Amino acid sequence: MRIKRRLIIVGLVLSCLLLVHPDLRAQGRFEFGLHYGHWSLNLLRPMIKGLVDDFAKQIKDQQLDKIKEDHPEFREVTFANDFSFDSGGPNFGFEFRWYPAGQEGSFSLGLSVEKTTLRITVPNVSTSLTLEDATTLEQAGFRATAGAAIESKPLAFLLTLRWDIFPTKIIHPYFTLGLGLAGESALLKTRMTYDFRGTLTDTDGTEESIEESGSKTVQQLMDEDKQRKIDEGSTDKPFELPIHFMPFLQLHLGLKGVITKNIHALIDFGILDGFMLRGGIAIRI
Repeated sequence: MRIKRRLIIVGLVLSCLLLVHPDLRAQGRFEFGLHYGHWSLNLLRPMIKGLVDDFAKQIKDQQLDKIKEDHPEFREVTFANDFSFDSGGPNFGFEFRWYPAGQEGSFSLGLSVEKTTLRITVPNVSTSLTLEDATTLEQAGFRATAGAAIESKPLAFLLTLRWDIFPTKIIHPYFTLGLGLAGESALLKTRMTYDFRGTLTDTDGTEESIEESGSKTVQQLMDEDKQRKIDEGSTDKPFELPIHFMPFLQLHLGLKGVITKNIHALIDFGILDGFMLRGGIAIRI
């Protein structure tokens, strides 16, 4: 929260300076923009398979916890997950930009605020669990189908550099490079919703239907996994965050069209912790 508050304060101060400081206004032109778009990770399926697999394991843990409510004697021997996934979510934001060379300048410096829904859905998860009675060492089995969604809604602050190519043309391309972050709370509040239905085959061959649905944050999953390791006497490291903030990298290529002298339309595509396609409008001050 401290990082987020500091970024908000810095952003407000910079925005006020850009808008009202007479020396800065004399040197260049200012631009205020609004944009809306769609975020996705579908083009990165092979690269993020490990991340989705980690969450599929969390679904398996929820299934195991449910089984142990009525069968505390069971412990996990082996498991296998098979899954597919999809992703997508809206993005909207605003930004202030300063063109130090004025109306026909190419380079600009900006500060943007981005609100993005990062949603990964895992609609089909097939789980196969082999269980063992801790006393008799007899084995049981559990097979289930499940669905899950992972969703985060970070508020990120980015410092961006932009180069307009042939800026005097009515329609011209531009390139944007940006770096920023969202606070740790965005990670901890990331939420996983899930549901599953399966069949437990007991050690004597009898079958029992087990199902459950729920919704938990990353913070809750971390707390539960830590307690699970303690209860099981496991020396394995519990599930935890690898970093304590959410970094953002922006690399966008776009087109800007002049509607009037002071109003421009934009459309761009590129990377913002995933792939982003969006459009917007910018007003020169």
